[in-house]
Amino acid sequence: MRDIEKNDSFVLTRFIKGKDKSPQAIAKQLEHNESYRIHKRSNNVKLFMEIISFHKQDTPKLDNKTLEKIAKKYIAIRSELAISVATVHRDKKHTHLHILFSGVQYRTGKSIRLSKSEFKEKKLTIESFTRERYPQLKRSEIDHQKPSSLKKN
Repeated sequence: MRDIEKNDSFVLTRFIKGKDKSPQAIAKQLEHNESYRIHKRSNNVKLFMEIISFHKQDTPKLDNKTLEKIAKKYIAIRSELAISVATVHRDKKHTHLHILFSGVQYRTGKSIRLSKSEFKEKKLTIESFTRERYPQLKRSEIDHQKPSSLKKN
């Protein structure tokens, strides 16, 4: 949501009310939603920031319409009941989406935390969607195998 990228970007929101989409207005709504949290602890995760990154050679194939569809699908897969904000960054050699989720569902206070296996399932689902819908982005597929340095003998 940086000023420098506004001309070639978008901000996609879910459950953000009103016309003011400034970071301050969004933060205020996220804080209010956090007040609904059912189980409160000092170390609750209040926000999740997730990034979908694309290979630099796929960048020319990524227009805002395509990126918005991918972001909307990921939000629906990841947690369609959480407050979410998505935007695109083109500041590196590769295009990437930043997607922010509230730590709890909208006005229910239920945590949106995922286990590692649940998160992996969500990643595989969005990758499958992208592969089927946008086969031209084949360089952006994830290598899900552990690097050899991390494999157990």
